[in-house]
Amino acid sequence: MIRRFAFALVLLAPALATAQVAPEPVTPAARRALALDTDAGAALWADGRAELLAFRLDAARAAFADLGRTAPTSAAGALGLESVALWEALAMERDPFPDRFYALNDSLGEVAGQLPQTPEGNLIRATAVLHRALMLAHEERYARAGVAFRDACGRFRGLPETMPDALFGQGICEAAAGAIPSKYRWLGRLLGFAGTVAGGIDKLQRAANGGGAMAAEAVAAFAIVDATFNERRAGGLDRLGEAAAARPGSPVLAYLRAFYLLTDRRAVEAEADLRRAQTALARPGAAPFPFVDSDLGMVLFRQDRFAEALPYLDRYARTFRGSALLAQTTLHAGLAAEMTGDRRTAEAYYARVRAARDYDTDKAAVRDAEARRAAPMTPAQRALLLGRNAYDSNRLDAAIRVLQPVLTDASLPDAVRAEAAYRTGRAFQAQKNDAEAIRHFQIAAARPGDPLARWGPWSLYHIGEVHEAAGDADAARAAYRDALAAPGEYDFRTSLEQRAKTALARLG
Repeated sequence: MIRRFAFALVLLAPALATAQVAPEPVTPAARRALALDTDAGAALWADGRAELLAFRLDAARAAFADLGRTAPTSAAGALGLESVALWEALAMERDPFPDRFYALNDSLGEVAGQLPQTPEGNLIRATAVLHRALMLAHEERYARAGVAFRDACGRFRGLPETMPDALFGQGICEAAAGAIPSKYRWLGRLLGFAGTVAGGIDKLQRAANGGGAMAAEAVAAFAIVDATFNERRAGGLDRLGEAAAARPGSPVLAYLRAFYLLTDRRAVEAEADLRRAQTALARPGAAPFPFVDSDLGMVLFRQDRFAEALPYLDRYARTFRGSALLAQTTLHAGLAAEMTGDRRTAEAYYARVRAARDYDTDKAAVRDAEARRAAPMTPAQRALLLGRNAYDSNRLDAAIRVLQPVLTDASLPDAVRAEAAYRTGRAFQAQKNDAEAIRHFQIAAARPGDPLARWGPWSLYHIGEVHEAAGDADAARAAYRDALAAPGEYDFRTSLEQRAKTALARLG
């Protein structure tokens, strides 16, 4: 999730400033922020943004370079070139792209340093530092990232809240501070980070409605933070969907919307968006965007279309030279192969799963791959996978039907039955059958079987969600606190802590 957050927030969000793939006029507020005082400069900025949104990165670079020559007193050209470089560095994760970004970020800093001490000039300076901080964090250079992030947030805090674009940067800073995992809170305190996810969402929502130069960026950031840390409670996905629907020719927006549709269990809609992204990326001049393969493989996997999913998962696992999504994609390539009956190929994929990053998803993928490699899938494990897919693609009755025989089979290990109980509870929760949801979550929490599995602690968290949705704040708080108190380094512990703390802050 952190990889997605950084990539989407910094790279996909700036492209949202263009309303369509075709260029359109730059708003007066954006022209003021960028010091674009000529129509020619504004037109080049619009051209560059349109090409960026279409993922035609070479064409975007050409437009922004021309803008730098046309409007030498503006930072817009340097900002555009730096944004393209950041896009490539986070998407491709290999040389020479990171070095190119840092060089252009240095150039943007030099240009920004010559701007007057106005809110608009300070905004450019804050944005340059924030971009550097997020790139450093993406490379897991956390100490340097923390120093840069503190600098950026201090600059954003110095901007007036009456300026919508200040709210955008402040909202990012508050949300990030609130989402710092517990084991890194000492670093946050040392560097002066403060804020909550709820406070960040509030500012991002206000920025999205404020009509500033970064209003559309705020829409994207609002959706990302809301989906990643707040269970989509604030309506960010709907806002993102409106933006994507208005710009059907953009592979970037199609990809981003598809990912968040997957988090909302809308696999069929997500597949349609990813197919549109595929079509757009096949057009002349479009740059590679490998994450589409991974997500398309996953969306087909969730629909039990294992043979169709495998080529996409395999291509990403074999050819992507970075580390983002690699552990999860390789694991699911193995699962897809095994579900089609090819155990030998599945074992080869499982053996290749590695945790390249200190992320919950990578660690869980490694543990799962090790267990899968040790022995072929049992009928119960196949049923669990099909039940998970049914829930993840919103086939709730099918999920319950497939999982119930596993839950009621007393001969199966506790860990297997706990997973069945947890996943059945999630299906009942989605159906708003509160009593059955809580009953199944309690079964999983009482006998999780495996202290490293997430079924027990996450069941407690979801009990809190059920109570909160029913309006019982006291019971919800108690359940969230119980979840936070769960011992051990179980799977997805960091994510649970982030979400439970956000929930407690929301309840007051």
